[in-house]
Amino acid sequence: MSNFVSKEGVWHPAKERIALRNVTNETIKNPSAEYSKYHDEEVKPGEQYIYEGEDRAALFELWKEKIETKGTNFRTEPMFLQSIRNQGFTTVNAYLKSIGYDQEKSDKEFKDKAVKVTRHEVDTRTAAVEIAGGGIDTAGVAEKRLGGFGEAPKVG
Repeated sequence: MSNFVSKEGVWHPAKERIALRNVTNETIKNPSAEYSKYHDEEVKPGEQYIYEGEDRAALFELWKEKIETKGTNFRTEPMFLQSIRNQGFTTVNAYLKSIGYDQEKSDKEFKDKAVKVTRHEVDTRTAAVEIAGGGIDTAGVAEKRLGGFGEAPKVG
């Protein structure tokens, strides 16, 4: 699932940190962002590495749509501007001041959210659901169980 952070209506990919494995048959350079200490480290085939950078699922979504960000800045969005004019305000700043919008607080919140790392963790296994099969009139005392077929075999 992709993760984005918003700044005044424009959505940017969130940050991500995750352990991955080089599944190619070649040595690769770690694709982490330039600010990461792992950037450009060599990763041999089959070796695990840490990826730090923009959320890969969000980047893929943006790549599919051939865009760099989602959304529109509310300060330039025509319907928002018309709504402000209809309310009698002459500028966006006058409207924002009247509703108590604080630019510095907004910038600080964006910076805080933009540095948070999202983790895509594997779900923990839960026990299989076991239900009584049959009934007292067809299977005796309901000793037969459905579900719970044991652990799946390990792969690889």
